[in-house]
Amino acid sequence: MQCIYITAMTWNGPLEKIDEYKYRIPRSYRGMHGNLKMKTDGIIYADSKMIGQIKKDNAPEQVANVAALPGIIGYSMAMPDIHWGYGFPIGGVAATDAEEGVISPGGVGFDINCGVRLVRTNLRLEDVKGKLRELVDRLFQNVPSGVGSKGKVRLTRSEIDDVLELGAQWAVEHGYGWDEDPEYIEENGRLKSADASAVGEKPRSRGMPQLGSLGAGNHFLEVQVVDKIYDRDAAKTMGVEEEGQITVMIHTGSRGFGHQVCTDNLRDMERGMKKYGIDVPDRQLACVPVHSPEGERYLKAMACAANYAWANRQMIVHWVREAFSKVMGMSAEDMDMGIIYDVAHNIAKLEEHTWNGRKVRVYVHRTGVPPAFPPHHQLIPHKYKAIG
Repeated sequence: MQCIYITAMTWNGPLEKIDEYKYRIPRSYRGMHGNLKMKTDGIIYADSKMIGQIKKDNAPEQVANVAALPGIIGYSMAMPDIHWGYGFPIGGVAATDAEEGVISPGGVGFDINCGVRLVRTNLRLEDVKGKLRELVDRLFQNVPSGVGSKGKVRLTRSEIDDVLELGAQWAVEHGYGWDEDPEYIEENGRLKSADASAVGEKPRSRGMPQLGSLGAGNHFLEVQVVDKIYDRDAAKTMGVEEEGQITVMIHTGSRGFGHQVCTDNLRDMERGMKKYGIDVPDRQLACVPVHSPEGERYLKAMACAANYAWANRQMIVHWVREAFSKVMGMSAEDMDMGIIYDVAHNIAKLEEHTWNGRKVRVYVHRTGVPPAFPPHHQLIPHKYKAIG
């Protein structure tokens, strides 16, 4: 395998301004590197002020690297918050052909299905102002957080396998949530392609004690107040009625389980690239054909990690509701503590899109990027069909 090692520095490559909010790295930038040349353009969504910051940590180089992946369809894309990541830039998106393309764990990241869940309440700022300290203390008691934190539930081997294959549905069936909750979770909180037999013992041993915990780093549980409503019809549909309303946001993922799944599969893929004769510009872009044994095993294990994360956030929501009930002296139902939505921003999923006038089936890699669904999309909850 031939590698070009890139370290973070200022970007000095070509960057063409397409319009006010879009820049292009032309595929000719890598025209001299043979098999490692760009197969498509890189597109960065940003304005003139943002692009200066983006260039400072050389993240566009990773956009160009991703454009060299075998079987890439469309562009190597980056969002306005792009920054240096593992192989892929954080804020990067790429689609690979579902039959002839590759799957790359760097396009998902180590925290598989790190995502965000927003819960509404019918409380107002004045309702909680005098109880914030008590509320925060109760949340700390109910939701374990920090490096190495362990959840309050102890799972058996058969139970962890059920979590991996059923996701949020497992949590709801075991009393951690309301029957309606999965309707407001991306994929209803479960990727059906998950297969626990594709997961080794080390991820299980890391994941079994951590289910229902927040972790550390940039993960958080935050009591929020609505400051400004820009689209009142959409907000009302989601149960956000007015400024001053209290919501709760949860940002966490698959904990040590997902990290170990990524680590184990990256090792397999680095060996697999030699077997399949794949070259990439950066060894952190390790990848294998989608339909290789290594590729299929990763996709099944990645789906298990995604399901673990959805179950993890589901259990945290359950304990958040309990904390609010204890402090406020009302039931979670009376406080209307429904899930507004839950969406992953580190995931690869099989999707159908239109490209150059034809329908294509692709694996869309998203690292630090959630999907945005238009009105009437099949994956949108019925309640949100009209607004997207």
